Amino acid sequence: MRIGILTSTRADFGIYLPLIKAMMNDAFFEIKVIAFGTHLSRQHGYTIDNIINQKIKVAYKLQTLPKGDTPFDIANCMAETTKTFSKFWNKHALEFDYVMCLGDRYEMFAAVCAAIPFNIKLIHLHGGETTLGAIDNTFRHCITAASTIHFTSSSAHSKRVSQIINSQKNVFNVGALSLDNLKILPLLSAEEFKNKFAIDLNLAIYTVYVSSRNCKSC
Repeated sequence: MRIGILTSTRADFGIYLPLIKAMMNDAFFEIKVIAFGTHLSRQHGYTIDNIINQKIKVAYKLQTLPKGDTPFDIANCMAETTKTFSKFWNKHALEFDYVMCLGDRYEMFAAVCAAIPFNIKLIHLHGGETTLGAIDNTFRHCITAASTIHFTSSSAHSKRVSQIINSQKNVFNVGALSLDNLKILPLLSAEEFKNKFAIDLNLAIYTVYVSSRNCKSC
């Protein structure tokens, strides 16, 4: 199965990581990473290097950099990203059986919008969630409406996705991928932490212990 993976920021790539690793180790899948957004921004740390450092090949790099964070900048970036992806899907849509998208960023929304006329089958992760007081909800729910398969992080989110698409078909509660990252997260020893950050954790723990002993209200 040929899977395209849309990633626009370090944030979504970090969530994708355990899934990408699992698919790379399964001969059934052929994956192609499509990097865009702030991944290619020097100002934002050029986080495409985070992908490469994980020994993951980036098949496509699309320049869709935001110029700021004002309403005009966001709207303009959405328009430019849609335009860039319209050209990309026109050339590459048939390379994928499914394209995976995650979350609620406006860049992701723009890439998905451009995919709709090409009838690209989308897999959406983390649909059905709510961000209070943000425009993210609109983008997230629109991505959900455009997608064919849905992997949610809880049963409540699965229920909301089903309400949005008016169907329970292809809606799967698989939990939060970020939890899988805890299994592969390399942890520093107390000595390594001290050498890297100049903070003695043993001393910090002792200080907290003494403070709690001296606290009359504890």
